[in-house]
Amino acid sequence: MSVSRLRSAHRFLALCAASGLALAHAARAADDAGAPAVSEVVVRGQQADDRADSALKTATPLVETPQSISVVDGQELDLRVVQNLNEALRYTAGVGPDTRGNTAGRYDQQTLRGFVPDQYLDGLRVIGSVNGYAVPQLDLGFLDRIEVVKGPASVLYGQASPGGLVALSSKLPTLDNFGEVAISGGSYGTARATFDLGGKLDEEGTFSFRLDGTGYRSDTETSHALAERYGVSPALTWRPDDKTSWTLLYVYQHDPKGGDYGAMPIQGSLLPNPNGQIPRDFYDGEPGAERFDRTQNAVTSLFRRDLGVSDWVFRQNLRFMRTETSYLSVYHDGFTPPDLTTIDRFVALANEAVDAFTVDNSVAGTLHTGPVTHTIVAGLDYQHTGQEEAAGFGGSAPPLDVFAPVYGGTVTPPAVSFSVRLNLQQTGLYAQDQLALGGWRLVLSGREDWVDASQFDRLAKTTSAFDEHKFTGRAGLLYLFPNGVAPYVSYTTSFQPQTSTDKNGDILPPTEGAQTEAGVKYQPKVWNTLLTAAVYDLRETNVATQDPSAPFGFGSIAAGEIRSQGVELEASAQPRQGVTLKASYTYIDNLVVKDNSGLQGARPYGVPQATANAFGFYTVQNGPLVGLGIGGGVRYLGRSFNGVAGGPAAGTLTIPDTTLVDLLASYDLARLNPSLHGLTFNLDATNLFDRRYVSSCYSTIWCWYGSGRDVQASLRYRW
Repeated sequence: MSVSRLRSAHRFLALCAASGLALAHAARAADDAGAPAVSEVVVRGQQADDRADSALKTATPLVETPQSISVVDGQELDLRVVQNLNEALRYTAGVGPDTRGNTAGRYDQQTLRGFVPDQYLDGLRVIGSVNGYAVPQLDLGFLDRIEVVKGPASVLYGQASPGGLVALSSKLPTLDNFGEVAISGGSYGTARATFDLGGKLDEEGTFSFRLDGTGYRSDTETSHALAERYGVSPALTWRPDDKTSWTLLYVYQHDPKGGDYGAMPIQGSLLPNPNGQIPRDFYDGEPGAERFDRTQNAVTSLFRRDLGVSDWVFRQNLRFMRTETSYLSVYHDGFTPPDLTTIDRFVALANEAVDAFTVDNSVAGTLHTGPVTHTIVAGLDYQHTGQEEAAGFGGSAPPLDVFAPVYGGTVTPPAVSFSVRLNLQQTGLYAQDQLALGGWRLVLSGREDWVDASQFDRLAKTTSAFDEHKFTGRAGLLYLFPNGVAPYVSYTTSFQPQTSTDKNGDILPPTEGAQTEAGVKYQPKVWNTLLTAAVYDLRETNVATQDPSAPFGFGSIAAGEIRSQGVELEASAQPRQGVTLKASYTYIDNLVVKDNSGLQGARPYGVPQATANAFGFYTVQNGPLVGLGIGGGVRYLGRSFNGVAGGPAAGTLTIPDTTLVDLLASYDLARLNPSLHGLTFNLDATNLFDRRYVSSCYSTIWCWYGSGRDVQASLRYRW
């Protein structure tokens, strides 16, 4: 790291840490004045680790849910010093976390069972630009827990990817007074500071609050590509009685710089280049022209009211979110033939704003019919998206020598060639019954959605629209044996609107997903462990493909199909105090099985056929090393392919497999001196041996290297 970068990182850390420490001091002084001191408060997740409410919208134990779910809690996020969601899900079965390799910082880009998953925050869909750049990204400093629901989830959520969804939970107010300040820094000039404060505002706990803040900057692994972020999230909960709770949560997040979003030419990264290997930090853009500025504002309301009848409860989750993005970037378009030294470059620009309103109203409770217990969920939800986008692609930028780049040439942005206003509305009505009889668990769910969309093209002065309604369902059966073994089988369906148009300019009907899954879960009674195994067959139909009857190929029809079949094994265990173990194995066989444009038989990009991960951590409980934690992990990424576009070579070029090693350590500094109580040091090193590998390639032009060695250290103070 250069001296200037080091000084910049130090100044940034000092500023953010000072802000957090000032707030921490004020909050602690208030506590000292009005409440007795406590020796330690550990702020944990809102739910137990063996439960997840995202799959069934009820707090059902994982072992009793007839569907594959993975959980990453806040303690693991802190321990591994992860920077984004891609890193957080590296050890999760079914997830391909390296879709864009070391340029994936500004967006959460993963695949789940071979498809791009949807994101939900506090039960509500996180909505971004359709085929654009105004896509939100939630900072991990504002999150308490991550649940990954695998397979179609439309039956409770509406339009959704067939691969599943990633359910995020915000940090919310609690009745325990606590505080935390953390700073971290390391490779590539990375520096981060966060604070997290909360507790009761009055003695009775009628009002409680939480205040989270984050600041981040990094030079990133790519030359000339700075990333910055600042954000704050206050929350207030009102509990007027023991039956009512209402939380208001606001999130402001500004990303004035988004790092790199370019790519490597395929010759010199995946394929040989007679001039040598392209450096891992190569930047194909133009420093003076790069612009990525994103601002997110979100207001969320979480209301809960016990209805006073058995355990029936009414919930309303509501959010308005606005995301604005200003974007300009220079990309390469491959080498200038026949030269394998100089790349041609073009320019992309976009100015976008997305307003998203979502609300979910539901009632849930139990009733009995003889020996059968029914857990009922019924709800009505609504989503509205308004998107404004003006974009252009083309322009001009001077060619660039990838082995001796010289920047500073004149960049001419393109004219706006795409300017639209999109409105999309969805209303859904759903109901679910979880039946329990002895060890049997039967889940029956059904939902009807009404979706209408219209898109006005400002340049062509035309409007395209569609109006659809779709039914989705789920049936799952599980038997829980007394010894903790639980075999299950399930069938689920989904749908997802698409924006492709036919030869008449009309939007195609939504894609449809259907999955059959069978598996077994095991949760022994004697130690804290959950083992799961699943096999599945997942199909997405109605995929847009070329219309053979369309003139000059300008027009699509909903006749394509993508298949994903796979096996997933996952284990998490805490067999004794201080020991945490996680392991997973995934095999995916995904394929384009129907297509009219020559892609039949190709495989989507960014999807390793096999992954295997193992992670372990041990904290010494006694002796001279008490308080020391040491652990690590091994990640195997199997071979993948180069996508489903770009001619006859698409989907057939193989990206080799690789194995990566991670290492982490922590130490409770109070073991050195009691005056350091609450202070913890963490060290995390990913890709410890700096393995150079290609993460993914798309078409026959663009490739992305995987992240190199990244060492991050953090100092955290809790009280």
